[in-house]
Amino acid sequence: MKLSIEAPDNEIAEPGEVHLHLRFRPVNFIGIAIVLIIHALLLYFLLNIQVEKKKKQGDDAGSRTPMVLILDKAVVAKMAAPAPKKSTPKPPLIPHTKKSITPPTPVAPVQSAQTTVNTPTPIVEAPPQQDMMSMLNAARERRRAQQEAANQEDQANNQSNRGMSAQEVAEANVRHSMQQAAGRDGTNGVFQIISMSTRVGSFSFRGWKPTSGSTWKQTIEVDAGLGGDLQLAMIRRMIELIRSHYPGDFSWESRRLGRVVTLSARPQDSEQLETFLRKEFFG
Repeated sequence: MKLSIEAPDNEIAEPGEVHLHLRFRPVNFIGIAIVLIIHALLLYFLLNIQVEKKKKQGDDAGSRTPMVLILDKAVVAKMAAPAPKKSTPKPPLIPHTKKSITPPTPVAPVQSAQTTVNTPTPIVEAPPQQDMMSMLNAARERRRAQQEAANQEDQANNQSNRGMSAQEVAEANVRHSMQQAAGRDGTNGVFQIISMSTRVGSFSFRGWKPTSGSTWKQTIEVDAGLGGDLQLAMIRRMIELIRSHYPGDFSWESRRLGRVVTLSARPQDSEQLETFLRKEFFG
């Protein structure tokens, strides 16, 4: 097969050959060339537009999707471990010594060592003014009792002719008991708590007799026993001492009440007397 633009004049077609002759005019050739150039430009622009769209779509997808970075554990541990800080050695501080002029210290005279002896604490006793006040109050009470007794004797003498009623007899008996308790030979005294612990305590009794003028002082120690009531034991010991001088009624100057009251030292009245004296001494 042969292709030629123009057929040569001396061309002889051999058997089995096909001769194709194409003829182009110059005008037609220029038109075809322009058309091909236009199509080539259109194809170029279309391809460029598609490539730019794909690039933009790829950038958008890359910005939207998260980035996953997979590292080795050993590498991650090395990256996470902080780098050790090199400690810079600090220069040694040289203390600046200030020169101070110290005056010569006077030498104190050597004293011989004194041995301290633990002296027992003295027992505080009631001041004498307090005892004098008690004595004055007791003397005043005796005078008052004697005056009442004299008045009662006068009334008894006046009423002896006409007889006494039952109430008057009872009142006379009470007055007679009080007169015996505060009689001329009665014993006066002051109790004072000296010391108390959980089990053992002590108190003093300073007594005197107005007629004979004799005075004395007793210090009594009381042991309540293991787990005993020390206050009650001391009150009961005081009651025993009172009963040795007054087995019946006796007068008691109560500083808590601010007056003189009549109490009973009889055994059947022990509970009331213990309650009263406990309030007087221990509140």
